[in-house]
Amino acid sequence: MQMKRNDRNQLPALWCGWDAAKAACDQTVILIKGARAEAMANAAVKYSGRLDRLASHIENEGFSAAEIVELLRQESEHFARAGQGGGL
Repeated sequence: MQMKRNDRNQLPALWCGWDAAKAACDQTVILIKGARAEAMANAAVKYSGRLDRLASHIENEGFSAAEIVELLRQESEHFARAGQGGGL
């Protein structure tokens, strides 16, 4: 007797929840990606505001080129610490 594809037993009951679990995982991944994008957007706005305040400070104080370079280096170090979990 030859068996055809449709003659096979159906998947065991253990696999019945697979689609629901996969859908839940997909939703979780979507939520995580959205949260990450939102966090990155918030960080960009925060850094942009900080750089804008820095530019205003430089302009108001009339810093020399050497002072501006030093200030930018300090801000770079500050951003690096924030990126390592130090916060702004």
